[in-house]
Amino acid sequence: MDKTLKIYIAALVGVIILIIFIDTSRTKPTDWSPTYSLDNKNPLDLYVFNHEIEKIFPNDKLQRVTVTPFEYFRENKESVNILMIHESASNLTDSLLLTQISNGSVMFVSSENFTRLFTDTLKLKFQYVDQNLSLKNQDSVKLTLTRADWHNKYFYLNPAMNTYSFVRMNPATTSILGMTQMPDGINYPGFVRVKFGKGLIYVHDEPQVFTNVSLLEANNSADYVAHILSYIPRDKPLVWFVGGQTRFTGKPINESPLSVVFRYPALKMTWLLFIYGMLLYMLFNAKRHQRMVPVVKPLRNTTVEFVQTIGNLYYQEGRTANILGKKIIYFLDRVRNRYYLDTSKLDDSFADKLQSKSGKDRELIDAILVCIRDFQKLKTAIPGDLIKLNNLIEEFWNETPD
Repeated sequence: MDKTLKIYIAALVGVIILIIFIDTSRTKPTDWSPTYSLDNKNPLDLYVFNHEIEKIFPNDKLQRVTVTPFEYFRENKESVNILMIHESASNLTDSLLLTQISNGSVMFVSSENFTRLFTDTLKLKFQYVDQNLSLKNQDSVKLTLTRADWHNKYFYLNPAMNTYSFVRMNPATTSILGMTQMPDGINYPGFVRVKFGKGLIYVHDEPQVFTNVSLLEANNSADYVAHILSYIPRDKPLVWFVGGQTRFTGKPINESPLSVVFRYPALKMTWLLFIYGMLLYMLFNAKRHQRMVPVVKPLRNTTVEFVQTIGNLYYQEGRTANILGKKIIYFLDRVRNRYYLDTSKLDDSFADKLQSKSGKDRELIDAILVCIRDFQKLKTAIPGDLIKLNNLIEEFWNETPD
C-alpha cells in the first residue's frame, strides 16, 4: 500500500468519525408529522396506544391487519369489530366493507378527513367550521362525551389540528356521542354513531387523542380514549387495519444489511461518503496509471496519387492519342449520366439538345464537338490537341453546378 492511499484512507476515516460525532451530539428536532405509526415514538404516532390497547381488548381477540379491507373480507366473512385510526381514512366505501357492516359488524373509525362519498353514504355533512382561524391563536379544543359517567368531565386536546366537524346528520339513524368545543365557544358534534343495516359505524373526528403526545398527558386523555372505545362490543374479535402504519406484519421481515444502514441517517451518510470516496479514488488512480495510447496514423488515400501516376506515365510515354480518347469517353459518359442524352451521333441536333439542357454557350459546345469529331476521323493527336480539348472540357464543367 503506497503512502498516498494511506493518506486517503486516513482522511476518509477521519471524516466518517466526525460525521458520527456531529450526528450523535446534535439535538434532533421533534418530528410533528401526523404519520400515526405504530412503530415510532414521535408525538403524533401510535406507539403508546399500540402497547396499551391490549389492556382494553384481550390479545386473543385483537388482530392487526396490514391488508386492505377488500383483501381481508374477500377471504373472511364472519362478523367482526373493525378499528381504523389515521389522519385520512380511505377504503371506507369499499363494497365488501360496507356489506360486512350491513350484515352485523361494527366499525370504529377516527380520522381528520373523510371522503365525500363516505359521509354522503352515512347522510352526514362534514365541513370546515373554524372560519375565524381561532386555532391559529389558541391551538386546543375541548372534548366532551354525552355519557352519564362522563357528563361533567372534559379533555383539552392540545395541540389541535382538525378544524372540520359534523354539522348536519340524519337523526333517524345517527346519535351524537361526543362534542368538540372550538376556542370561540361553539360546540360541534365530533363523535357520532350511525346505524347501517344490521351493524353500527362509530365516526370520530379527532384521531390525535390516540397519539403519544395526548396519551402521555395527565388531563383525562387515557380515560377519554377508554370511554370512546368502550362502545365497541367485546363479543366479537377486533380487526385493526394498520396498513402503511407498521413494518411488523406478523411475517418474517426480509431485510438486507444495507436496508438497515439506510434506515439511520448517520449510517446512510457514512456509507454514501465511503462509496463516493472510493469511486473518486479509483477515478484519479486510473488516470495516473493509464497506459500510453499509441498514435495510429490514418490510412492514406492513394487513389489520387494512382491517377496522377498513370496520367504522368501515359504523357511521358507519348501516348497523347490514348489520353485524348479516354478524356472524350469520360466526357461523353458524364454527359449521358447528367443530361440523359444519346451521344452516338454528335451532330447539330445533339448540340442543340446539350445547349438546351446545360445552358452553355453554343460556341463552346461546337468547339468541343469539332475536336471530338476530328479525333474520331484522324485517330491521332498532338499534345496541343490534348491541351486544347482539356481546357474546353474544364471550361464546360467549371460553370456547371454539381
